[in-house]
Amino acid sequence: MIISRYLTRQILQVTAATTFILLAVVVLGRFLKYLAQASQGELDPAVLALLMSYRIPEFIQLILPLSLLLSILLAYGRMYAQNEMTVLAACGLSARRLLGITLLSSALVGGTVGLLTFMVTPWGLINTDRLLEAQKDLNEFDVMVPGLFQNISRGQRTTYTENIIDNEMQNVFMHESETGRVTVSRTAIPSQDEAGGRLVMLGDGSVSDNDEDGFVLTRFEEMGVRLPERDIRFDITLEEKAMSTSSLWQSGELAHIAELQWRISLVLLIPVLTFLAVPLSRVSPRQGQFAKMVPAVILYILYFGLLLVSRDMVAEGKLSPILGLWWVHGIFFVLGWLLFSNKLPAIHVPRFLTR
Repeated sequence: MIISRYLTRQILQVTAATTFILLAVVVLGRFLKYLAQASQGELDPAVLALLMSYRIPEFIQLILPLSLLLSILLAYGRMYAQNEMTVLAACGLSARRLLGITLLSSALVGGTVGLLTFMVTPWGLINTDRLLEAQKDLNEFDVMVPGLFQNISRGQRTTYTENIIDNEMQNVFMHESETGRVTVSRTAIPSQDEAGGRLVMLGDGSVSDNDEDGFVLTRFEEMGVRLPERDIRFDITLEEKAMSTSSLWQSGELAHIAELQWRISLVLLIPVLTFLAVPLSRVSPRQGQFAKMVPAVILYILYFGLLLVSRDMVAEGKLSPILGLWWVHGIFFVLGWLLFSNKLPAIHVPRFLTR
């Protein structure tokens, strides 16, 4: 029991640390992409945090299998390199018992992946789609960025403001592409009329219209410009990733079958990777704990890549759903069994790759 708790703690601690590091990298990359869209006026900066929170479950479910593989290699590799495993083996810890303890530890990770894959991630993706769909109907005054020409009102208007102070835009320029009208004002303040319609009140400016007689310049002290009404609809055509698992299960479409098999495969990844990682973690003290890291990562990339290819082939009708993604799991399970049974030659890595 003490040995089981010790090994479980080693694996879960390293898994948590590895997941946190990888998640931080992925989240930062995605956040920078959304931030670039916000700086261009395509997204409201106020929704960035909410948008990222909806995407995090999807990131975690993809990171956890790799984190578990790396954690087993790091934790057990260190114990082999420092002769801890030799001591545990002398105390009666067999290879099968080590595998059993590791599978119990990975079951916690598998349960987390299953919860995210089958329930939380689809919920997050549908909310992400709704949030992004709502952003498409924003006009330039909703996401105005000082010092930047913006054109997101479905190509109808180009707008610029020099500065924004307390919701008041200063030195505003607007050009309407359809009529050629150019409006310049010293101030602009978004507001609403009595019926709840959206307006922007322009102050101390001029309007230049192009007609048959040439340009007509009209000055004004105050003028209201009515903004188009929001037409936010949530009847989004759900993609396979955002569909509930029950809907996928009831559907007979190939794309839906491929998505369902993909979700199940993310859970099956956990025990198969565990079966591969335990024999791959065996290293001698002279090799060091990182000796098998390179071949393990290569196997993971191959494993994950074949699953992606098989999913696309099932969705396109090029691969039978009966064979589906299961053949990939079968191949790597057999490979893990051969490694565990010592029926394959030991994997050696050039020493310069482990330094």
